[in-house]
Amino acid sequence: MTLKEFFKQNGNKPIEIREDGTIRILEEKGPWKPEYGERYYAISDDGKRRAYQWSHENADKFRLWMGNVFQTETEAKRALNRLRARKKFLDAGGHEGMDGYRFGDRYHAYPQRCDKTLIVAKEGSVTAFDIWFETEADCNRAIDSLTKDEVAALCWTGDEE
Repeated sequence: MTLKEFFKQNGNKPIEIREDGTIRILEEKGPWKPEYGERYYAISDDGKRRAYQWSHENADKFRLWMGNVFQTETEAKRALNRLRARKKFLDAGGHEGMDGYRFGDRYHAYPQRCDKTLIVAKEGSVTAFDIWFETEADCNRAIDSLTKDEVAALCWTGDEE
């Protein structure tokens, strides 16, 4: 089979050509998507984690599009805790993103992966999805407002479940 025939038959899936000349189709990366009838978890409109069964309905597709489809209940709980922590940071006076491109010192909460705590660091810039504070005290107050589960969700590295 030629490569042209292979791609015609298999589409433009990513491949690996092995040393022996064989071709292996690589898994496509992207968010996990359940198969028809498979259980998944999502955060419902009342803020609780719920189990659903994938049925290709519009509600399923919308949850997937919004990033609200999780393979395990633990993943859904972590996402919910991250959302709660984000809201607490904003409620404590945090600012989102570039905020009019004002420059100057900004304070951020950063995870210390080794001991699963949050520390405050001073930066001169901010990423589009970051939350920053004008004072170190405001940032520390926001960190102190978090629950143990919210801190753990912000410090999660993906290495352990």
